[in-house]
Amino acid sequence: MTTTPATALRGALASLNAPAASSCDELLRALTALGEAQAVLDAAKLGVVGEIVERSALPEPSNPVSRAGHARPATLVAERWGVPVPAARAFCEVGAAIRSRTGLTGETLPARFPALAAAFEGVLAGDPVIFGDSAPLSDSAPLSDSAPLTVDQAVVIVRELTKAAPACALDDVLHGERLLVEHAPTLTIPELRTVAGQVRDRLDQDGVLPRERRQRQRRSLTISTTSDGLTHVDWYVDPESAAYVVTAIDAFVGHELRTVRFRDSAATPEGADACAAPEGVDEYAAPAETRSLPQLRSDAATDIFRHVAGCSARTAPDAVGTTPPVTVIVRIALADLQAGVGLGEIDGIATPVSAGTVRRMAADARLIPAVLGGPSEVLDLGRGRRLFSTAQKLALAERDGGCAWMGCPHPPSYTEAHHLEWWSAHGGRTDLDNGILLCSTHHHRVHDDGWQIQVRESVPYFIPPDAVDPYRRPRRGGRVRLPDAA
Repeated sequence: MTTTPATALRGALASLNAPAASSCDELLRALTALGEAQAVLDAAKLGVVGEIVERSALPEPSNPVSRAGHARPATLVAERWGVPVPAARAFCEVGAAIRSRTGLTGETLPARFPALAAAFEGVLAGDPVIFGDSAPLSDSAPLSDSAPLTVDQAVVIVRELTKAAPACALDDVLHGERLLVEHAPTLTIPELRTVAGQVRDRLDQDGVLPRERRQRQRRSLTISTTSDGLTHVDWYVDPESAAYVVTAIDAFVGHELRTVRFRDSAATPEGADACAAPEGVDEYAAPAETRSLPQLRSDAATDIFRHVAGCSARTAPDAVGTTPPVTVIVRIALADLQAGVGLGEIDGIATPVSAGTVRRMAADARLIPAVLGGPSEVLDLGRGRRLFSTAQKLALAERDGGCAWMGCPHPPSYTEAHHLEWWSAHGGRTDLDNGILLCSTHHHRVHDDGWQIQVRESVPYFIPPDAVDPYRRPRRGGRVRLPDAA
């Protein structure tokens, strides 16, 4: 009988076909093995699809697309694999981007995206390519236990850099590609899309203002009523407007989450460092939160509009008649702010804004400009104070971007400042080097499951317990920091 790749793969995976009889450790090992097998299979698919895309421009009989009765490579791939056309199109785009090309005179040209090509070639050869020059935190463990690059991640990189390519030098595009390929395995798709968009705008700064004008023109809010009587609000806002909307809602939601999730630090295991409730709040009587995050956001938006309309805002029991502070943080280099050029970032908003937008927003009384390169205040408080100050939390938010746990999307307003060396049990100091932002879920997970955290050159690394990884390989957390523009 002829052995095909499919039969060989079935034989190799035969030991994984009894999940019901597997232990938890065996299931986790099987999950990892299947992910590795899928990565190898995807890398092989990209090679075949890239060749099909290249030949689709040839005349018959050398054109496999027209030979199969199709007009486009994506529809051919979708039919043969039984996948949606958008998924097939992603394979086509990445396959073409990592394939070497043929010049007008027949010479072989390198792939348009050589770093992506090297990454997938490494997966196929069983020798992953590591980009970047970061050293591991210990001599016995690699820097990260991240998964191989996926096609979904690669297509984000290809699409965003392709938009910037006509407006910048090839070397700049290749540098941006290496940066994104280096960080992509540790990012979720939404996070990678955000970072890739920021790299695109760094490369094509002239394109930011036209895009802002298009975004501003597309703003809209429509209100309709559903068949069951709910009011449906469909709202599109530009990044500048979204800064106020998103930050205000997040502030209200974070206030609600912290109000109902306090617990007594004396009752935590081994005296774990948990945030104390404000004076006057019964830590044991706080009601359990039953609302989902979408419901909390809806209630927060309603409260904001109630307040604007002059009605009594619904607030927490410890703050009757008041509302939590809403702070918008805009980040920009001092030289860019003074010159009126460059890009700014708004906490909680993925899309960069122009320096002109930052200047306009700076007139708002509740806006705090985080000017990179400007003066700062003393942020280390030692043992004289247990809880981190507002200024320290802003500095930690600047470093961590929100919850520092790997892939956690929660903004700074949802987080608690956690001591790496516990204040009560280990005599830890209330200093920036001993602090990290974690949401409530991951704060408890660090304490309860035995994770360790190290901060190296302002980058947090999470070291898992033996039960998660016997080698205890550090995993990078925090937000990806793009290098300063030259």
